[in-house]
Amino acid sequence: LARHLLEFAPWCQIDVRVAMFSADHADELLCGNPDYVLDCIDDIKTKIDLLSSCCEKKLRVISSMGAGAKADPTRIHIANLDDVVEDPLASRIRWQLGKAKYGASIRKVEAIYCSEKPHMKLLPLELSNENEKPSDFGAMPDFRVRVIPVLGMMPALFGMAMASRVACNLAGKPFLPSGIPPLTVGVCNRLHQRFRTRAMNMYGASHEQDLLDLEDMDFLVIQWKKRCAISHERWKRSGIEIAQWRFDKPVDIGNVVLVKKKYAQQLDEMAKNEVLPTAEAFGITEEHFRCIESKLKQISRWNPRPKTPAALFD
Repeated sequence: LARHLLEFAPWCQIDVRVAMFSADHADELLCGNPDYVLDCIDDIKTKIDLLSSCCEKKLRVISSMGAGAKADPTRIHIANLDDVVEDPLASRIRWQLGKAKYGASIRKVEAIYCSEKPHMKLLPLELSNENEKPSDFGAMPDFRVRVIPVLGMMPALFGMAMASRVACNLAGKPFLPSGIPPLTVGVCNRLHQRFRTRAMNMYGASHEQDLLDLEDMDFLVIQWKKRCAISHERWKRSGIEIAQWRFDKPVDIGNVVLVKKKYAQQLDEMAKNEVLPTAEAFGITEEHFRCIESKLKQISRWNPRPKTPAALFD
């Protein structure tokens, strides 16, 4: 592999190690303060050891989740480990990292995963005679013995997505990935209608042309990762709303948040009374409040469909 890479990128400096990662050798294998650690390990225990070491050393890491029993490449996502869905491996890793007191670091671990529901389970282990032991079939001691079917293209696509993410981040050209599955049309319509009704009640019919559309709803839910911006609780169809953040700025994709219904009502009331949101008003820390403001600025800068003033068409 090193020889192949050097054929088309001879300027690379490649340090080849024939070694399996372990917690005992973490200092040696992660020395030099690397810019990025790419986790492509298949064994759960070894994977958790690597991620735990990266969290402890505060290294940037991106981890590949399970590609087995998945077949739909359109459902591959890049997200924080905390937001990964439909992936048993991610659930197991989150639980183990939380148990090892690295729960607060989970949101800093990025993951490549597929939100498609697995089609198959681990294949049964069939022993041909009574003298055979399950441990004899492991690739390495203590490794998983039973295997899960893998469509050959999926791990390669995971690797390409991981390489693209790392290259763009290191080049200072990060992108906002679609970290979660999109909304269904019906859910998107209901969310948009509730937002439109509340905004019309506040501003009147003259404000209708400035409201966000259906595509904006889906984009916003994905960017807020189906979590309430204030409480960070996961998405519940009937309990999450889109609400205007600051009354002194127009209703725009960079001035609305995804929040629980009670916070949406609180924001509406604050807008009516011309009161700006504060950390104290929502009972959150100043750091959390700054994160919300920073996310809004990020979304505003990356708006893929800027509104074009009607005057340009006159």
